[in-house]
Amino acid sequence: MRHPRERWTPHMSRREFLLRSAGTAIALPSLSAILAACGRRRPEGPGGGEVPEVLIGTPDNPVEQPIFDDNPPIESGLEPEPGPLRVYNWADYLWPKVLKDFAKEYGIEYEPVTTFYNEEEAIRKLQTGELKVDVWFPTGEVVSKAVAGKLIQPLNHDYIHNLEKNVWPSLADPFYDKGSRYTVPYTVYQTGIGWRTDMVDSADILEAENPWDVFWNPKYKGIAGLYDDFEEALAAAAYRLGFDPYEEDPQRIMEAADALIELVDLMNIRYTIDGAYAKLPEGKFGVHQAWSGDMVATWWYYPEGDDPSTAQYLWPPKAPNPARGNIANDCIAIVRGAEHPVLAHHFLNFMLDEKHALDNFSWVGYQPPQNGIDPDRLVEEGYVKPWLKSAVIQKEDFDAAMGVIPRQLAPEEEEVWLQAWQRVQAGA
Repeated sequence: MRHPRERWTPHMSRREFLLRSAGTAIALPSLSAILAACGRRRPEGPGGGEVPEVLIGTPDNPVEQPIFDDNPPIESGLEPEPGPLRVYNWADYLWPKVLKDFAKEYGIEYEPVTTFYNEEEAIRKLQTGELKVDVWFPTGEVVSKAVAGKLIQPLNHDYIHNLEKNVWPSLADPFYDKGSRYTVPYTVYQTGIGWRTDMVDSADILEAENPWDVFWNPKYKGIAGLYDDFEEALAAAAYRLGFDPYEEDPQRIMEAADALIELVDLMNIRYTIDGAYAKLPEGKFGVHQAWSGDMVATWWYYPEGDDPSTAQYLWPPKAPNPARGNIANDCIAIVRGAEHPVLAHHFLNFMLDEKHALDNFSWVGYQPPQNGIDPDRLVEEGYVKPWLKSAVIQKEDFDAAMGVIPRQLAPEEEEVWLQAWQRVQAGA
């Protein structure tokens, strides 16, 4: 088995996009701007029709996405097409062997995965209708606008029995797409703190009044890093200040920006693309903001002879003194106008099978929300190293009082966040 670290491509992987999104958000139109037409009510054509309203749900106010007359689900009882299956995904975010196994089981051909550099590019290409793909992997935050823009088609659950059978109830019926009318969940991940026990005193994280304080602790000046992502970095500062940036006045984001600007002199802070999963194992960082999926993969990146068990992970909502922390998921959807929609439904069901989901997890490092797996099993069967058991996500984590599920920012909110991030970049 080969790991993504052994097969770098010129494409940008999912983790690279998320970490570079600050730059793309300023250099390119924001995702909200690209999809703004999907969210505005405006006359369209001589009949005066209206663009569908974007229904953005929250955990406290879930939404059921509408089914449109001109974008219905496929009928039941159809045979899968002969292919080829065409997949549109982030680079290195689907094990090629799993795709090959699907093709073998169904006796069909498949094309190499078509990749996108960032979600803005993916949306633009899907809007043109010129991209011939069947399956797309969007983030949960953009599902509502993809539905309103009619970029994806509603699902027929008769073909996807593994959804209810195998998937955590909270994600089989997610707040952004109640009833999973348009999407099924793919992976889940938290944003927490990764550190090396030979460079950082664990008590400064585990026993702190607020675990996020470690990034403002001068003891670790020069060896602390945050993700180069405007939402993740600003959210970490907000949680250190004790507020939820997705629920409170967007102008408070400027307070988070000021807190990050403090880190220039206080910590000589660095914002990186690969700090958690690669630079931490190399010893270039002692502590770094970290996605749980990246931490699961850290042991691959330790130099030969070094002790990978020095890598530790904490999701702040599970700290002795809990603080807020992000938790989220990615999805799989079927593109509207897909040439092989029945086959695509079968592929979604295949990916929700426990065996195939775990096979894929063993390569990508990002966990599927499967009912049949738990931390002990993942450790016992070698999917996760024992010292990183804390990076395994449990279904109850989505209900954690201090857990925050990022939602799609409205255009005016995103503008505030981007202005705040520009201040941080100027200050840094």
